[in-house]
Amino acid sequence: MVKNLLFRITKIEHILLYMLFFSIGVNAQCSLTGWKQFSQTEHSSIALKEDGTVWVWGNNTEGITGNGTAGGVIQHPTQVGTSSDWTEIAAGRFFVLAKKANGDLYGWGDNTWGNLGNGNNTDQYSPILIAQNVTSFSAGYHHTMIVKTDGTMWGTGYNEWGNLGNGNLINSNTWQQEASLATNWAKVGTGYYASYGIKTNGTLWSVGSNVYGQTGTGTTSGATSTFTQIGTDTNWKEATGGVYHALGLKTNGKLFGWGSGADGRLGIVGAGATIYYNPQAIEASSNYTYIATSWDASAIIKSDGTLYAMGVNHGGITGGVAASTYNLAPQQVGTDSDWKNLTLRVGGFHFGAVKNDTSIWAWGTDNLYQLGNGDGVALNKNVPTQVTCVDDSALGTSEVLKTKVSIYPNPVKDALNLISDHKNPEIKIFSATGRLIKSVKVEKNKAINTSDLPKGVYFLKIQNESEGVKFIKE
Repeated sequence: MVKNLLFRITKIEHILLYMLFFSIGVNAQCSLTGWKQFSQTEHSSIALKEDGTVWVWGNNTEGITGNGTAGGVIQHPTQVGTSSDWTEIAAGRFFVLAKKANGDLYGWGDNTWGNLGNGNNTDQYSPILIAQNVTSFSAGYHHTMIVKTDGTMWGTGYNEWGNLGNGNLINSNTWQQEASLATNWAKVGTGYYASYGIKTNGTLWSVGSNVYGQTGTGTTSGATSTFTQIGTDTNWKEATGGVYHALGLKTNGKLFGWGSGADGRLGIVGAGATIYYNPQAIEASSNYTYIATSWDASAIIKSDGTLYAMGVNHGGITGGVAASTYNLAPQQVGTDSDWKNLTLRVGGFHFGAVKNDTSIWAWGTDNLYQLGNGDGVALNKNVPTQVTCVDDSALGTSEVLKTKVSIYPNPVKDALNLISDHKNPEIKIFSATGRLIKSVKVEKNKAINTSDLPKGVYFLKIQNESEGVKFIKE
């Protein structure tokens, strides 16, 4: 039910008396756009906004929300604390890492294996400082790896496969330097039980579980507790891994995979259940920009902005392929070509990505509202759905007029007139579920063409303001 009806009387009173204004109050900080980075735990999602704030939604396992509590489910993005100086995020199975501009690394959530490196194994329900002078960091399943400003690499947490690289197989709740004590590390990545490091000379190194060739070093079994170089190439950009497979991306856009090829998780045509102990080129083209791995699936973005997935299709993560992409090349997810980035780690059974317009989208398993799509239903999606910040009432009857923007007629058939103090404003129109439908520049005193919109309920926002105006298209 509409709580507030407003009629504005002006010099053209006889027209504006027919104007009915609807608007909703949207969280002033959480909006449909302005997202920078997206990461996912096994049952929840974490995202960083361009304003430096961090938001979470989904299952609050082990205190993922960072707000002092554990348990329960969060359907829509909720801000972690009040800090607005976060610059990067990463997520493990049930824990979150976030870095500030000064190199301070914070962590919260599950700490069962000492993966927060704070000297104990107690879960942390609020962000705590765990390391300083950090330039690169990555969250494994139960372990954390970092590179510091002095070029050294350190790890903490689960280490029964040697994935900390410190020369032993002993778990640790304090930071351990990798065994070679090298000072030329540039970047670190992780698998579930493995770790990958890239040095300043562009060489790629690995350590940890090798049951299915996850280290990519040619070794056919066991575990490795010290970093070993993968091949001799000097142009590696990123590396990340699932449980039994890994992907690597080179600076020239060339994509490689190694480990288990079962169920198509590497995207190698005809791989079957083949295990690859060394990196294998995936397709002939060199046009990849982002890679991501989950438990037994993968996702990639090409330079043309298209998004692809491969592997086991839990909850629809590979984009609607019936069971898996077994023996197939990477399968395109949807038809959009405006995808901007993926995080190195996507959720166990749900995927997500950021678009060029800084909106974020998720798909796959939604049993704990980890997709954050605002539909109020815990229902899996096999196509990307936009993460929204509208609470349950915002799409129904709880409507409060706060904005100074006015539109008429409402409902509208074709031309929607706008009254605003803005000159030549940028107008964005969203669907009732929060999806961006169109974005246009409107000259002052000119109408907005809505003839191309299907019948339904929409929300209009102006100049990226946090509030929107509701209108109905007949």
